[in-house]
Amino acid sequence: MTIPQREGDTEEVAAELLLELAARGPIRTPVALVAAHQDDEMIAAGGTLARFLDLTLIHVTDGASEDGAEARAMGFDDRKAYALARQLEVDAALRAACVRPTRRVCYGIPDQRVSARLDEAVERLTADFMTVEAVITHPYEGGHTDHDACAVACQRAMARLAALTGRRLACLEFASYHRVGGYVRTAGFWADPAHPAVTIDLSPAAIRRRDAALRCFATQAGNMGFFGTLREAFRARPDYDFTAPPPPLLEGAAPPAG
Repeated sequence: MTIPQREGDTEEVAAELLLELAARGPIRTPVALVAAHQDDEMIAAGGTLARFLDLTLIHVTDGASEDGAEARAMGFDDRKAYALARQLEVDAALRAACVRPTRRVCYGIPDQRVSARLDEAVERLTADFMTVEAVITHPYEGGHTDHDACAVACQRAMARLAALTGRRLACLEFASYHRVGGYVRTAGFWADPAHPAVTIDLSPAAIRRRDAALRCFATQAGNMGFFGTLREAFRARPDYDFTAPPPPLLEGAAPPAG
């Protein structure tokens, strides 16, 4: 099924969606949220996702590295067992956060391999974007190679959809993380005055849901302490030059470790 194009340009649709997010009520715009890994959606928007009434949740990777080294280091027999554990964690997190996606899909690309399989991701995203009016995904900030590759893949898929069907989608970003000097900055964007962020101070109920969801990611417990649960941020996607390094690296910030 393909939904009809909403009247108005993509900038207007993006602005309307940001207003919906800021208003704290139900969000009726059909949206695809594209996350690189199982936990990115909760880190970025765990207190907000329950408000989406028509949500397609897409995980581009299965969260497990191709060589299985991380899986074995964590006590799993192989990468498939680790990927299954991460899938079960996100299942539990969605229940804890009261998030009920209209549709869920996982492309199963190994962790850290999205850039190597970009054409595959673009093809699948193009098909999955047929049923939405807007996309929300990672910023291009050098926080993780898969995050940046998802940003590239979403842009290419939206361009391909426009070329094939004439439909142009709005695109927002959720705040993820990037490195500033020797520190990891979370819950905020690398500044772009032309694309201000909408910051949502979560209600006590939303904070409880997000806290409960983050506790579900037992395999990622060592990372969860970096991420607070009081607010979330979104903005319209800047016009990135994907042939250049991400903005923080372009401006001389230290690259992320690992």
